[in-house]
Formats: sequence, structure tokens, C-alpha cells
Amino acid sequence: MYRVVITGAESTGKTTLVEQLVAHYEAPYSREFVRDFVASIDRPIAENDLNTIMKGQIDYENAACKQSPRLVFHDTNLLSNVIYADYYFQHHPKELDLALSSTQYDLYLFCQNEIPWEPDGAQRDSPQARDAIHTAFEHMLETSSVPVARIKGKPEDRFYQAINAIQECLSKGRI
Repeated sequence: MYRVVITGAESTGKTTLVEQLVAHYEAPYSREFVRDFVASIDRPIAENDLNTIMKGQIDYENAACKQSPRLVFHDTNLLSNVIYADYYFQHHPKELDLALSSTQYDLYLFCQNEIPWEPDGAQRDSPQARDAIHTAFEHMLETSSVPVARIKGKPEDRFYQAINAIQECLSKGRI
């Protein structure tokens, strides 16, 4: 099974890109658990929610993987949990590192932050926070052993860049 993660800071077109790729490849995907979690609570995320969010993300990813032996997309993954926990709480649970390092991903599609920022209730902070979080993603992905393709430009161009990155991995036998 080949797992492609669409990742990046808030308001960078990840969910839109996932939906396009899922339709194109007729493949399953995992939603971003924290989005559903935020919608289910009537308060800001607290530090003691981090393990619940991690477990929920893992459950979402595992459920998607059970749907296909071939190709699965993830609308973010545990890397996002690490970065956001570090940004908002200045640390993250050690279990998060273990879970992330024990999960095999095959390609990161890293959405760049030049799309105009849009508010999304309690889920999004500010354009300035997005820029800082984007930088954190850059640093984390630079040290990743998983191939990374930067996805940028207009939304319609991003889809074709993602397809090309996936096809390149397919041709090299990575996916």
C-alpha cells in the first residue's frame, strides 16, 4: 500500500487537493481528525486533548488504509499534530513521536502558503500564525526520509503538480 500525505499549514488548499486526487485516482482517504474534533467541542483545544487528537488521527488513517490495498491519501497526518502542538503548547506528547516514526508514508505533497488565508472558525488562527507554522513544516520536512514535493501556485495548477509528483514516484517504483 502506498500512502500519500497532503500536508502544510492551515488554509493552503490541502482538503481541496485531497478531494481532487481522491476523485482522480478513485482512492480512499483519511480526513483531518482535528477538524472534526474542533467541530465537536465548544471550546478551544487544550493541551490535554493532544492524545485524543493523536489517537483519532491514527484511527482515521487506519480506517482509510483498510479500504484499499493500493493507494491511500491522507488529509494531513501526525506530523501536523507535532507541529501544531509545538506551536501552541511549546511541546508535544512523546507518544506522538513514536507513532509518527512507526508509520510508513511514501510521499508528502507539501502545499505552499501563497493561497490567500481564509478564516475557518476555531480551526484557524491568523495569516501570521500560518506563516510561522509553514516555516515549521519546512524545517520538519527537510529532515524527513519521505520524499517531499512542494505544491504551489493557483489551485488548478496544484492538482497537476500533485499528479506529476505521484506519477514520478510511480515510475521510480516508490509508489
